[in-house]
Amino acid sequence: MNQKVNKVVSRSQIPEKYWAARPKIVQWVARGFLRVFGWRVDGFVPRVSGNENLIIIAGPHTSNWDGIFGFAAILGLDAKITFFGKHSLFKKPILGKFLNYMGGIPVDKTNPGSGLTDTAIKNMKKLNGSIIAMSPEGTRAKTEKLRSGFLRIANAVEGQIFLGSFDFDKKRILLDKFFKPTGNSEEDLKWVKDYFTRFKARHPEKY
Repeated sequence: MNQKVNKVVSRSQIPEKYWAARPKIVQWVARGFLRVFGWRVDGFVPRVSGNENLIIIAGPHTSNWDGIFGFAAILGLDAKITFFGKHSLFKKPILGKFLNYMGGIPVDKTNPGSGLTDTAIKNMKKLNGSIIAMSPEGTRAKTEKLRSGFLRIANAVEGQIFLGSFDFDKKRILLDKFFKPTGNSEEDLKWVKDYFTRFKARHPEKY
């Protein structure tokens, strides 16, 4: 798959099976937004066999701008992606409709029986091949250790983990490569955290 199909972003950067088939005007607006801010999406997600589930983890996550550029990238790629957000955001009239349109799933973290990881596993098991995008930090605040939810999700749904990143230095979102866990969660989380240090966050002091 050719990475240089579009100077900003192109749906050809992800396998066709994961296209959302959104209106072209939506894709055009998203690409225009990225172009105005000087951002682009580099790299691509290789083709996968069968109906595989993909877990795309993206970082470093230190700012609301990560989500804004991330949404623009999703629309520009025309990607059919599931993600999770605070349940209270989905109750807002306009924002809630947008989050639902984008494939968001509300999670009530105050309810012990509705953990994000368990919710993700339950939803992905219903789908016949899907993509879930998430931040392994789980917060924009500084954290010493990543959360292991993405490892549990990948294991439960027999999915592959794919690395993405926000690079504010080069103004790009990078679709980089697959990550194969070793089975040692501590080592895997440390490796992923170190990997994200290669890229400049919006607020480096928070990572």
